[in-house]
Amino acid sequence: MDCKTPKSEFLVRCSLAVLSGLAYAMAYPPLGWRVWVVPGIIGLLLALRGQHGTRARALGFLHGLAAFGTSMSWLLNIFDAMAVMLWCVLAAFTALFAEMQSRASQRGLAGWRLLAFTALNWCGWEFIRAEVFPLKIPWMTAGLAAGPNALLPWVGVYGVSFVVVLLAALIAWRRWTSAVLVLIGLLMAVFGFPRHPSPQPGDPQVLQVAGIQLEGVSLTEYLTGTRKLPLETQYVVWPEYAVPYDIRENKRDLNLVLELCRERDITLTFGTQSRPGGGDVWRNIALTTDPTGILGEHTKVHPVHFFDDGSAGKLALPVPTVHGPVGTPICFDCDYEGVVRKMTAAGAEWFVVPTMDAESWSARQHDQHAELARIRACENARWMFVCATSGVSQVIDPHGMLHARLGALEQGALAGSIRRETRLTFYTRFGWLVPWGLLAGAVGCWIILMIPYQWIRKNRSNVTAD
Repeated sequence: MDCKTPKSEFLVRCSLAVLSGLAYAMAYPPLGWRVWVVPGIIGLLLALRGQHGTRARALGFLHGLAAFGTSMSWLLNIFDAMAVMLWCVLAAFTALFAEMQSRASQRGLAGWRLLAFTALNWCGWEFIRAEVFPLKIPWMTAGLAAGPNALLPWVGVYGVSFVVVLLAALIAWRRWTSAVLVLIGLLMAVFGFPRHPSPQPGDPQVLQVAGIQLEGVSLTEYLTGTRKLPLETQYVVWPEYAVPYDIRENKRDLNLVLELCRERDITLTFGTQSRPGGGDVWRNIALTTDPTGILGEHTKVHPVHFFDDGSAGKLALPVPTVHGPVGTPICFDCDYEGVVRKMTAAGAEWFVVPTMDAESWSARQHDQHAELARIRACENARWMFVCATSGVSQVIDPHGMLHARLGALEQGALAGSIRRETRLTFYTRFGWLVPWGLLAGAVGCWIILMIPYQWIRKNRSNVTAD
């Protein structure tokens, strides 16, 4: 433990770590004060200055526990006491960030090298926590706090995190000129990125889509609700688990769905199951039908942790329809960057997303979850229609902006217009490699910092002597 800092000063630093963690949490719904993510990181960097070993790790852990425990307090509604363990796991990544910051400081890293390492260090642990670690949790990343912006179609949400953390580090170390330039650039990317033009009537690429936001109801109520939708509706979406059994094993119910498609001349995507032979092994799927029959299905690639959510799928491909190829990722699939990107690269021209966010999980969880779909739409420049059991259902444009929304804990129908898109963003083609590049850079730095400094000095001396 670093004992040089008086206990009273260390307690002040602990308070700063906690307060900055709370500020970080305020950047996400329900408050959504996005700009607070920057002071939330600045406070941690200031608290860590001059701290090493156990004290540095403790400061990082306190920051993470305050941030995740506050913003994701809804985990208590789902996991009870186990939520504390989950908050500790998340906080451990901030503690690891703090550990590597202290090692860099001890090695004498300063100036632009320290600034660059700080952003790499944060993004490396963030990407591991969100996309690599077995218990993947992609909520509350620094880039997510920035919201939809002009950088996402280029470098994705983790690339935006690098810019946000770099800005925080520049301010923390009083590099005012550079900080102002980065801040101006980030503000232009966020506030200079308008809503995508609304689909125009008469455009053959425009579709009329509607969803039924209901929870815990029978197939009959979905059928009835669909018949009440506007006559011009071409495509309908029901939520994940709308039919919580293998509908293809129930010929009567499958025929009711197909008759509805023929009666209304619609294409329908809805959540159901696949249980070949009625066995115990099953898959959570989005099934797509139209008047001609079953068109295709997508198996959920990312089942929800700790839930019986079916066997994970392996493929991320669009379903061919008369309205063009449509991506049908399911709920948690949109939390991660890969599924939507792969579907887009494979030809998906727009997306419908059956989602289950249970009413008992609270409105805060629903609103935070809804943010991730907006990021995916913006990264890949695709219209997205999300239909959830109890919210949030939303129509999202290729800039990640909302054109229609049915809020959390509401029941009813949502209708809107979307447009088919074919252009691939830089992110879809190449930009998805950015976080992997950041991770590789971070890992290289971590390896060097893990090598005992005495060993490095000894080898340098031997080379000089030779």
